[in-house]
Amino acid sequence: MAIRLNAMKRVLKKTGSIYLHCDPTASHYLKMIMDAVFGNENFKNEISWCYKRMSTKGQTHFSRCHDIVFWYGNGTPKFNVDAVRLPYAESSKKRAGYAKTSLGGGAPESGVCELNEDGRFPEDWWEIPFIRPNSKERLGYPTQKPLALLERIIKASSDRNDVVLDPFCGCGTTVHAAESLKRQWIGIDISQFSAGLIRNRLLKNFTYLDRKDIPILGCPLTVADAEDLADSDRFEFEKWACGEVGAQGLYHEPGERGSDGGVDGVIPFYFSKEGLGTGPPEKTFAVLQVKSGKVNPDNVKALSTTVRQSGAKCGVFICFEKYMNTVENNREKKKLKDWTGEFNFIQGLSVERIINGEMPNIPGLRKAA
Repeated sequence: MAIRLNAMKRVLKKTGSIYLHCDPTASHYLKMIMDAVFGNENFKNEISWCYKRMSTKGQTHFSRCHDIVFWYGNGTPKFNVDAVRLPYAESSKKRAGYAKTSLGGGAPESGVCELNEDGRFPEDWWEIPFIRPNSKERLGYPTQKPLALLERIIKASSDRNDVVLDPFCGCGTTVHAAESLKRQWIGIDISQFSAGLIRNRLLKNFTYLDRKDIPILGCPLTVADAEDLADSDRFEFEKWACGEVGAQGLYHEPGERGSDGGVDGVIPFYFSKEGLGTGPPEKTFAVLQVKSGKVNPDNVKALSTTVRQSGAKCGVFICFEKYMNTVENNREKKKLKDWTGEFNFIQGLSVERIINGEMPNIPGLRKAA
């Protein structure tokens, strides 16, 4: 960690800030490292990010309901206090006479203070809830942070068109927040899956963007690159393919190895035969099977069984183009149809087509231009 923090200090402007998130089990160690790298004189705040968490039966300690965010500068960091002021509670307004002066005019009552109409001064105690399990914001990434948390950080310490760097960007919450706030951004992650997941997240949420607007360095850009990755590390190849086609979850946690039961990734989607406004659509998913090498007929036939056993709606088989005839000749030919159109129960998608920007034919999945 110290080596990476030194690299971040090297590129941090004198008006820039660095925020480091951790949980209380590591915060005391990381505070010492941050002091050593950035200097304790550049320490600005230890922020407690607070949230609610359900207690469990037989619990032997107080519920752990906060994480730590350290804020350091590298000189004189920006602080846009007005951008992150918080609204007053109604009880606070009444105690200060704010409600009377706002509604009826005149000065506050004697003995009470006048509140700043822009809101109360932000404190180092942030109550921002976890993402709900059924939220559209949730992408299935184990360490995903709430968008509201990153938006508050970015608003506080940067201006429009400033550059935001997240060197551990995971599922891309920081770059999502930066794009929505009109900042420039750079995201870095060791996972091939993360790169594709982030790009698809941005394409889904910002329709003015296209794949060519989001260059990805270090991931396959050509078929030859994909072949090299498949030869060197088939697990990273599988994760890259899953990320490229919009998977919002993996059978494995990122980096985990072992038998996957025929499921390399999943793509959640909504299925409705009747169309919008005719009742709640069915929330379902497609399973992905990725083969980095030779494909035999049994591989393809097994995907139908996997789809049914997993409760998925359909399956996508990903491989190189030279094996697509095997997929086409052995896949189950059943078709499904919803109000948006028809799609195959089992469909093949070649790496070559993925490189060219094609996506699986799944309802609601945005196709790249």
